[in-house]
Amino acid sequence: MNAIWVLMGLLLLAYMGSFLVGGHAIRGIGLPSGAEYVVLGFLVGPGVLGLVERSTLHAFDPLANVALGWLIFVVGAMYGTTGERRVPIPRLVAGWLVTLFTGALVGGAVWLVLPWAAPALAPMDRILLAGGVGAAGSETTRYAVRWVVERHHASGPVSELIGELAEGDDLVPLLAVAVLFALPPADLAIPVPGWGLVGITVGVGVVLGAIAAALLGRTFSIAETWGVLFGVSLLGVGISERLELSTITTLFVLGLSLSILSPHRRALAAMLAPSERPVMLPALLLAGAHVDLGAASYLPFVIAAAVAARIFGKWLVGVGLLAVSRTTRPVGLRLGLGLLPAGALSMSIGLAFALRFQGAVGAVVLTAAAVITLLGEFVGPSSLRAALARLGETRDDAPASSRRAPGAAA
Repeated sequence: MNAIWVLMGLLLLAYMGSFLVGGHAIRGIGLPSGAEYVVLGFLVGPGVLGLVERSTLHAFDPLANVALGWLIFVVGAMYGTTGERRVPIPRLVAGWLVTLFTGALVGGAVWLVLPWAAPALAPMDRILLAGGVGAAGSETTRYAVRWVVERHHASGPVSELIGELAEGDDLVPLLAVAVLFALPPADLAIPVPGWGLVGITVGVGVVLGAIAAALLGRTFSIAETWGVLFGVSLLGVGISERLELSTITTLFVLGLSLSILSPHRRALAAMLAPSERPVMLPALLLAGAHVDLGAASYLPFVIAAAVAARIFGKWLVGVGLLAVSRTTRPVGLRLGLGLLPAGALSMSIGLAFALRFQGAVGAVVLTAAAVITLLGEFVGPSSLRAALARLGETRDDAPASSRRAPGAAA
């Protein structure tokens, strides 16, 4: 299949994404994580049917980078919000701690298994691989929580708690990716230490976010706003790529800085939310096409360690929530399994690694992220629904007129 047909397919997926968040969307359509598009990409990619050759995929690497950048830019612009209100700071901090704990557990498990499974692996590759899988396996996607809440009309303190924890957990893995991308020596005219590269990654996002907020000013014009947003996001992608930094971290910080500094935060969120799904579906398809099950002989051991550690970590998080929150105690130990869904952020981290480290390390991180996403899809939403139903927070008999599409902005 040539590049023209691939591009047409990606554009079709983008249209489907815009349809799903528009007025014609059907409630509950699609999986919460978008994992079906990862599977579709894997099937049409070089690994199975071979409809898309690997050389053609590489031709779309710049497009994939821009798509990832925009997707995470939108995440950053809406970070820490649920609907019209900000997530309380204690809940944000709790989300950071939960993600840090889970990611450390997953990364640590992979780190421990690698000397036995891949004794010849270079120390730097071992750090990148364990850190990348840990970052990709740390989140609980907010899409799954929204999907359960909207599909089953859940409302109550536990629904709110889980939703706010999921809304606040993006920051930690994206900062971890910035650190990992700064570890290999960059090919720069002026040598910069790793901590300096992390500072540049964050600093570029802050500066561009401040510039965008200044350009938008006090008045709000939709046409001018789109021009500013496209301009600063593409500039952020270009700078990050040139300096071999983490594009997704830079764009996340850009979106977050813009939302903090601009007086038009709510209007920007309303503009950007409908663009998230149209970009996410082609990005997930490209990520699935890049999945390589034969990337390394030690891949099965890495996946087994990562999956086991993630299940155990989320189960422990659920136990912790039962201990500190009385409202969650009637749920029982199944609450932790409801935190297993991963999604666009995990796959974005995996694809970012595959694009940056085009070899076994990047391929293994991406494949592990895909497996974690698929596993979470099978276990997580049903467990979360059952947990909320046990608390009496779900209601499946709401009138059809009150139903919203799962991809719509919450």
